[in-house]
Amino acid sequence: MPVTRRDFLRLTVGGGLLLVSAYLFKEIFRPAQLSAGEQRTLDALVDSLIPEDETPGALRLGVPQAIKLKAAADSRYRYLIKRGCAWLDMTARGQNAESFESLKAEGRDAIIGKAINSEVESLPKIYLYQMRNDAFHYYYGHRESWAVLGYDGPPQPCGFPDYYLAPPHST
Repeated sequence: MPVTRRDFLRLTVGGGLLLVSAYLFKEIFRPAQLSAGEQRTLDALVDSLIPEDETPGALRLGVPQAIKLKAAADSRYRYLIKRGCAWLDMTARGQNAESFESLKAEGRDAIIGKAINSEVESLPKIYLYQMRNDAFHYYYGHRESWAVLGYDGPPQPCGFPDYYLAPPHST
C-alpha cells in the first residue's frame, strides 16, 4: 500500500505533536535543575528571611546550599522553587526592578509581605511558608546558630526514651 501525501503529513504532524507533548510533560513533572537566576533569587529570599546582623545570617551558614541539595533530589520541591522564584522576579519587575535579587531590603520585604497576605492556598503563600520553614530548619540545625540562643547542644540528644510513661506528679 503506497503512502499518500496526506498520510505522510499526518505522521509528520502527529510525530511533532507527540515530541512537543513529551517535552512539556517532562518539564512539568521533571523540571531541570535550578538556573543561575533562580539560585540568585533563592539566595536573596533566604537572606531576607534570616539576614546577617550580630548573628550569622543564613547565607553564611550555607542554608541556600542545603535547600538546593534538597531540590536536586526532589523534582516536586524543585518545581515549587522554580515557580516561586518566577513569582518573586515577576513581582519585582512590577516594582520596576530587574529581579527580586536586585531589590533593596525594603522592596524584598514588601514582596514577602505580599506573599504572606495572599490567598491561603496560593503559590506565593505556599512557596514562602515552605522556604521559611526550610530556611529555619537548616539554620537552627547548624551549630553556629545555637550560640546566639545561649545553647550548647541538642535539646534531647537521646530523644525521649520514656515517652510512653506518664509524667511524674509533683506534690
